Amino acid sequence: MKLYKPILPLILLFALWQTKAPVVAQVIVGNEQEYDIDYLTPKQYEIGGISFENAENFDPRMITLVAGLHVGDKIKVPGDHISTAIDNLWKQGMFEDVKIAVTRIQGNLIFLKIILKERPKLSVYSFKGVPKNDKEKLSDELKIKMGDVVTENLLVTTSNKIRNYYIEKGYTNAEVTAEMKPDTTGGKTDRAEIAYTVKRGKKVKIESIEIEGNEHISSSQLLRRLTHTHDVHYKKRMLFWTRGFWTRSKYREGEYNEDLAALINYYNEQGYRDARIVSDTVYQLPSEALNISEKKKAKQDRLKIKINIHEGKQFYFRNISFTGNTVYDSETLAKNLRINHGDPYNRTQLEQNITYNPAGTDISSMYMDNGYLFFNAQPVEVAVENDSIDIEIRIIEGKQARIRNVQVEGNTVTNDNIIIRELHTRPGDLFSRDAVLRSRRELVQLGYFKEENIIPDVKPNRDGGTVDVIYKVEEGQTSQINLQGGYGGKLFMLQVGLQLNNFSARKVFQKEAWDPFPAGDGQKLGVSVATSGKYYAGANISFTEPWLGGRRPQSLSAALYYNMQSNGLWYNSTSANYYKMQLLGLSTSLTKRLKWPDDYFILSHSLSYKRYNVSDASGQNLGLVFREGIANDISYGITLSRNSYDSPIYTRSGSDFSVSGALTPPYSALNGKDYGAAGITDQEKYRWIEYYKINIRGSWMLNMIGDLVLNARFRFGYMGYYNSDIGTSPFGRYYLGGDGLSTLMYDGREVIPMRGYKNNSLTFPSQYEGASLFDRFTFELHHPIVESSAITLWGIGFVEGGNSWGNFKEFNPFDMYKSAGLGMRLYVPQLGLIGFDWGYGFNGSNGGNQFHFSIGTSMD
Repeated sequence: MKLYKPILPLILLFALWQTKAPVVAQVIVGNEQEYDIDYLTPKQYEIGGISFENAENFDPRMITLVAGLHVGDKIKVPGDHISTAIDNLWKQGMFEDVKIAVTRIQGNLIFLKIILKERPKLSVYSFKGVPKNDKEKLSDELKIKMGDVVTENLLVTTSNKIRNYYIEKGYTNAEVTAEMKPDTTGGKTDRAEIAYTVKRGKKVKIESIEIEGNEHISSSQLLRRLTHTHDVHYKKRMLFWTRGFWTRSKYREGEYNEDLAALINYYNEQGYRDARIVSDTVYQLPSEALNISEKKKAKQDRLKIKINIHEGKQFYFRNISFTGNTVYDSETLAKNLRINHGDPYNRTQLEQNITYNPAGTDISSMYMDNGYLFFNAQPVEVAVENDSIDIEIRIIEGKQARIRNVQVEGNTVTNDNIIIRELHTRPGDLFSRDAVLRSRRELVQLGYFKEENIIPDVKPNRDGGTVDVIYKVEEGQTSQINLQGGYGGKLFMLQVGLQLNNFSARKVFQKEAWDPFPAGDGQKLGVSVATSGKYYAGANISFTEPWLGGRRPQSLSAALYYNMQSNGLWYNSTSANYYKMQLLGLSTSLTKRLKWPDDYFILSHSLSYKRYNVSDASGQNLGLVFREGIANDISYGITLSRNSYDSPIYTRSGSDFSVSGALTPPYSALNGKDYGAAGITDQEKYRWIEYYKINIRGSWMLNMIGDLVLNARFRFGYMGYYNSDIGTSPFGRYYLGGDGLSTLMYDGREVIPMRGYKNNSLTFPSQYEGASLFDRFTFELHHPIVESSAITLWGIGFVEGGNSWGNFKEFNPFDMYKSAGLGMRLYVPQLGLIGFDWGYGFNGSNGGNQFHFSIGTSMD
C-alpha cells in the first residue's frame, strides 16, 4: 500500500515514542514525494547520504559518531535506529531540538538530514538583591564562565548553590530565581544572559531548644550531642566543651536531622536500644514574643525547637558466646572484645570491638593481622529477658590470604622504588591489616604526599586466596622556602633557607629534570643563610641520603656550616671594645632503623668537628672563660630514638623518645700536661675541648575527646668534664628561657625554650656563661581550627616548668620556674610552621607577660 507524507511522520513518531526519546525530537519527511513503505513489514535501507542543518559550529564527523549513523550503514524503516540517534544527540545537552528528516529514497538507498537547534551559550550573568561583597564570592562558588551551554540543569544547579550559600550564612528562608534572556548584542542569536534574583529574607537563629520525655539522661548531656544545632545563648554552653561551641546559632535542616540521629545513637550507646524521636517541632516565634531589641527584630527571625524523646528501657549485656572459632579460643576472643557481663548494651561498641577499633584491639585485627582477610564475625541476639541480652558471635574464619601484588598509583614525581621501600607489605607475605596501616603511616611521615589523599586500596581474590594492595597517593609540596625569625637582645635575626625534601642528586645534570628542582629520589638538600646585619652572619648546607645503598633503611647525612658573631666592630680590631667569634663546623651521621625491640626504633652515630676562633681581649662581651685564640671540638655522638607519631603535622597519637650522648677524646689524660699548674693559659686548656653530654627527651600524644589532644613532654640535659682542673667546656653549654630561637652567641650552645620568660634568662649560674644541667616539663592541649591540604591551623594552651644549674650538686628537680599561656600554630606547606605564643612567667623579674613568635621551626 502507499502512504503519503502526512501519515509517515505519525508512524515514525509512534516508533520514537516507544523508545522513550524526548518529545522535542522529531523524525520528519522532507519533500512531497510518495514512498513505498510497508509498515507491517519494515524494510531495510542503506544510508546513501547524510546532510546537516544548523550544524556550522560542530564537526559533522563528531555528530555522526555520536548519533551512530554513517553512510553505508543498513537500517530498518520503521525501526529504532533513527530514534536512538536522536536520543544520543539529545543526551549531549548541547541542543534544544533535534530532528532527523528523510529527504529522499532511491531504491534501497535512504538519504537523511540531521537538523539541530543549538542551546544558547552564556554571555554574562548578574545578581540582584546581593550585597556587593558577596558577588565575588558567589562567582567563585558558581564556577560558570562565558561560553558555557545554558541548560535547565545549569539554572537549577546554580540557583541551589546561591541558596545554599545564604543558608550557610543563616538565611534559612532565602529564595533564588534564575531568568534566562536572549542576548542579541552584535546581532548574535546563540547567546543568553542569566539574571539571578535573590531574596535573602531575615537571618534565622534558634532562640531555644527544649527536650521532653528524657527521664534518665539530662537535657544538658543531650544538648552536647547537638554539635551543629545551638541556641543563641552561649552561657548555657560555658560549663562544657563541644565541637560546636564557637559556631553561631543557625538552623540548617540537614545538619539538624544529623543531630537528631546523633541523639538516638547516644541513647543506644547507653543501653537504651528502643529509644526514638517521638516528635520534633520547629516553629517561628512571633516577634512580640522575643526579648531582643527592635533593631535585631528587623534583621532576624527566631525559631523554637521542641524534641520529644521516648527513652525506653535500659538493657545490659549478659552472656556473650562464640561459635565457629578454631584459631583463637573463646577466652582469648572475649578478652579482646573487652565487654563484660553487666555492661550497658551498646551495639555500636560491640560492632566496633569486633570489626575495627582505632586502638587496634578488636577481634578483626587479631585475625587480619594473621592473614585471615576473609574473616567475618556476626553478632546475633539470641535471648532478651527482662533487661538482659545474650549475644552469640558467629565467626567464619576463612583461610589465610597472601599478598600477590603491591602497587603504587598517583605518584608523578616520586619514583616507585622510593615509595615501595617504605612499605611493610611485600608480595608473598601473609596479609596484615596492621602492616597496611603502618605502611600508610610511613608514607605520611615521608612528607612527599598529601596526607588526606594517601589511600590503601585492598583488593581481595577470595577464590585464589590472595590479595592485591594498591597505595593511591597524590604528590604534595616537598620544597619549602623557610623564613625563620626571632627577636632577642634587641636584635632581630632573619634566616632564609631552601629545603628540598624529595631531591634527586643523580638528576642534577639532566636538564629536563629541573622543574624547578631535580626531584623524586627522596634525598634531602638544605641551604640557608642568616643574618642580623653586621652583628651576625651564618650559612649552612646539608644533604641526606635516606637509604644508603638503596637496600636498607639507613641514612647518611652531612652538613657544613659557618657562623660569625661580633659587636659590629669586626672591621676595627684595634678597638678596645672589639670582639668576634667565628665557628666553622662539619658533621656527618649514619642512621639505621632497627628491628628490635620494634621497627620504630632508630640508632644514629655521628662524628663532628667544630673550630672556634675567638677575639675578645676585654672578656666583657662574649662572657666566655676562653677569651682569645682557637679551640677545636671533635666529638662522637650516639642516639637511640623511637617515634610513633601518626602524623608529622597535627599529631593525635603516638610518642617520640630519644636518648643521646656525645663525647670527646680525654685529651688531658693522654697528653700528660698538668692543667692545674701555675701559668697555664686558657689557649692551652681549650685548644682541644673535652667533655661528655647526655640528653634525654620524650613526648607523648593522647587523643582525649574528639580532636582535642594532650601533649606531655620533657627534656633533660647534662654536660660533664673529665678533668676538674679544666672544668666544664666554655662551648656547648645549655641556655634556658624564651622562645629558644634567638641566640646572640653561636658558641655551640644548646638553646631550650621556656615560654613566659626572656631569652636565656633562666640560665644559671650566668646567662652569659651557660649552664651544665637543665630540665623542663611541658603539658599542652591542642585543638584544630582548620585542617586542609592548603593549611593546618590549631590552637594550644600550655603550662611549663623548668630550671638550670651550674653543676650536678645543685640539681633539684622540684625547684622549678613555672609559666602558662596560649598560642597558635599554622602550617603552610611552602613556609613550614609558624607559631605565636603568649606566656606568663610566675617567678622572678624576667617573667610576666612575654610574646614569642617563630617562623619555620617549633618552639620546643
